[in-house]
Amino acid sequence: MIKLFRKIRQKLLKENRITRYLVYALGEILLVVIGILIALQVNTWNQQRIEKQEKGKLVKLLQEELKENLKEFESKQKYIENSRKKNLILLEISSGESTSEPIDSIRSYAVQTLAVVASNIKSSRLTASKESGKFSLLNEEETKALTEYETALNNYKEAISKSYMFFTDDGNELMIRFGFFKVIHPALFNGENFPEHNQLVLSDPELISYLRQPETYRTLHKNYLSQSVDIVWLRELIHLIHGTLEIFEREIYD
Repeated sequence: MIKLFRKIRQKLLKENRITRYLVYALGEILLVVIGILIALQVNTWNQQRIEKQEKGKLVKLLQEELKENLKEFESKQKYIENSRKKNLILLEISSGESTSEPIDSIRSYAVQTLAVVASNIKSSRLTASKESGKFSLLNEEETKALTEYETALNNYKEAISKSYMFFTDDGNELMIRFGFFKVIHPALFNGENFPEHNQLVLSDPELISYLRQPETYRTLHKNYLSQSVDIVWLRELIHLIHGTLEIFEREIYD
């Protein structure tokens, strides 16, 4: 093709047809420019296709992690909500309200309201995508949604670590008085019994009396507050995950 163009140019020059030569030369330049533009466009299309495929892979990984955490948070929310309701019953008794609840049920409520569930929160794929620079593949709306979710997730971890009463002196006192480990210990350690101090174990009348004490009410109130904070945070995280998943699902990836 190049030899053909060269022969045509030489022929036009020999025939002294300058005008036609210039028109031909301009046309040849135009063809070259068009060829370059087409090549650049094809390269752009290929690059966009590759980026879309990479983004699809990234989004799939992030979706999986979000759905795993969603399942975890929904399960924990259900558990904490049940625990909160049991704590509310104990607060009602502690406040002086009469109750028809059997004493065994009251002891059971105490165990349920004091137990905590460890969260298996996953964020490695989100962190890795940011550190690798792949976050740049996401659009502004997707980036904003993930950033808000990540911020809420970190704030939740910090808030819950400060609000749980389980590992405090108040929590420990309640567990001793209500015989928490007498119920939990066999389940955790293959039927192994937990020794209780006979002067600290509360009889049925003593348990009700202990519940009525102002200090017991204050302790149960702290626990109720902790549970309420947990539920509020879980609702927010669940809302943010649903919103982020909806944004991802608007776009189809190859």
